[in-house]
Amino acid sequence: MGLEIWPQGVEELWNEWQIRSLMLLSLFLQIILTILGEKRKYTVGIGDYLWLAYLSADSVAIFSLGILARSAANSTNLNLIPVFWAPILLVHLGGPATITSYSMDQVDKLLINHLLQLVTRVGVVGYVLFRLRENAFVLVAIPIFISGLIKYGERIWVLKRSKASNNISVQPSAKLPCLKFKDIVSSGEKTSEANYLRHARILFKSSKMLFQNLDLVNFDQEFTYDLVSEMKAEEAFQLTEIELGLKYDRLFSKVATLSWPRIILRSVTFLSSIFALVSFSAMIKSKSAYSKQDRTISYVLLGGVVCLETYSIMRHLFSDWTMLWLSRWEQDSPILYRFLCLSPLLSFRRKGKRWPGLMGQHNLISALSKKPVNKLWKLYFPTGNWNIHDRVGVEKDLKELIFQQVKEKRKRYIPETSDFTFLLGLLEERGLNALETSLKNNGLQGKHCFDKFRWSLDDAEFSHSLLTWHIATHICFLDDTRKNIGFARTYPNLRMSISLSNYMLYLLVQCPTMLAIELRGRRYTVTTIHLRRLLYGDTDQEGAHSNISMDELDTLWFPEAQVRAFFYELLGSPSTMLRKISQEDEGEMSALLDGCMLGLSLQSLETGNGWSDEKKWEMISKVWVEMLMYAATHCGWKEHTDALARGGELLTHVCLLMAHLGLSKQCPPVLSSQVEARIDRLCDILEDLV
Repeated sequence: MGLEIWPQGVEELWNEWQIRSLMLLSLFLQIILTILGEKRKYTVGIGDYLWLAYLSADSVAIFSLGILARSAANSTNLNLIPVFWAPILLVHLGGPATITSYSMDQVDKLLINHLLQLVTRVGVVGYVLFRLRENAFVLVAIPIFISGLIKYGERIWVLKRSKASNNISVQPSAKLPCLKFKDIVSSGEKTSEANYLRHARILFKSSKMLFQNLDLVNFDQEFTYDLVSEMKAEEAFQLTEIELGLKYDRLFSKVATLSWPRIILRSVTFLSSIFALVSFSAMIKSKSAYSKQDRTISYVLLGGVVCLETYSIMRHLFSDWTMLWLSRWEQDSPILYRFLCLSPLLSFRRKGKRWPGLMGQHNLISALSKKPVNKLWKLYFPTGNWNIHDRVGVEKDLKELIFQQVKEKRKRYIPETSDFTFLLGLLEERGLNALETSLKNNGLQGKHCFDKFRWSLDDAEFSHSLLTWHIATHICFLDDTRKNIGFARTYPNLRMSISLSNYMLYLLVQCPTMLAIELRGRRYTVTTIHLRRLLYGDTDQEGAHSNISMDELDTLWFPEAQVRAFFYELLGSPSTMLRKISQEDEGEMSALLDGCMLGLSLQSLETGNGWSDEKKWEMISKVWVEMLMYAATHCGWKEHTDALARGGELLTHVCLLMAHLGLSKQCPPVLSSQVEARIDRLCDILEDLV
């Protein structure tokens, strides 16, 4: 005897609306994927919503397809189910043009899964069409079925292309140049957008070797250096924006190089969806085969297919790939080219659609003033923006500073005469050279003055140096802004130092794999526990703070005024506070004591050595830029690729700029001393054998 949980009316309503609601849900998820899939290229903070929609879309479509197959097998009324709903699900399984995979880690698995499931899913749709073949509306289903086959096949082809683009295996053609002479011949004004696109595509073609962890060929390297070195900072960063946008399209979307086969296939899918909608409208007027609800839902589903296909075509037409394809007409048909490529509508559509130009900010002081996020929430939503204090734009002055220091470092390296080990030494600099150069340029060449700061960069692990300079930078900021309220607006180097300091800490906390550090997050956690213990001790004067556990300390948060007051007290009574900090020291993993000592030493430059605040902040900003360059070149290309799916990182742009200018381990000189030494050893051995 069964137990009826639901009333009979509710069960009948569910049976009647089950497939209808699932079909509408599948369409809704496709709309969400289409919109968010495009926005994540130039927007940050939507990862959780996109991830949820991405996981749900295929599951809902497959589940709906199973229900349709079961209903078609059990139904005696051939007009009960709209026959073309099953092919519409095949179109949904093909996915929108704006997203094919969520991350590169999934490409191999998705490619195999879709290849194995292609026959199964197409077979299920074919079975539904066969069962309902006597239905007159099967003529509406056939063009949708053709469109679904094309879109599903296109998704598999894109995943295969993404796998090939990110393949790190050495290929036989690795030593052949990626660029050809016809690629580097350009025309028109240097500032035209068509030239920007052509130059960016040249950099994109050469960077294929970089992303596959292969050395750049000398021909490619020399041309990219000549191209980028002659540009201004804003122009160079614009090139990397377009270049990384092309890379994103190749890896995570169906948008790619425009060709006649793709134009034909896209025309077939578009015309098929239009034909299906028109045919259904014409047939439904003469035959009342379905209920009013099914007719309405069918119109919504068919209209959704047409709208999504139209949106996909329009997005492809307005993409950089299409502009590159049309730019070939600049000489042959200049009037048509100007009408198609340089119209205000297209320029407005493309504006701001490549990189958000933002960098995450995580400030140690502000982080202690925020209530910690629940650990379970962080566990199940790992891509959330936890602990991010803010996001700020990458200012023009910062781009100028970065580009200037990259070019200055490149001037010290001459591939024709310099040794490869010299290049490796340049790439290992993480602030020490900028520190030494700034001290010398300002008349402080003594060894004692240099040693006051050298320990923070040369004798410490990178994450420890990063935390030490982050704390020191904000101590200087608190002291200088307290003395002069408008100080932050006066010196651009101060703003750049603070934003870079917060950005590097954001990478350490939120994207530790991009810094390629050991014991990721450990030093940061111990440093915050150290500071929390001191702040809690100031609150609890009875000494009970010594018994509090680390887990309890990790859940504490303090008013920002209290955290600032701690550092103000350090500046007012340095000897007393340094002893207090050292007594509560958490060991060598904590950077709090080192950061406080470095901050006081930096502030003493003004009183002890007669430095102006402007000189001090100029030195601090250059140290941070050199740390940024060190992190950029030590980050793996896999991590840079994954960052594209999150809206992109400044670190990736810096890494590409350095690589195009020849500052990369993948840009070895023509003949290094190691090869010369090997030849000498070979000659010696041959002489001995004779």
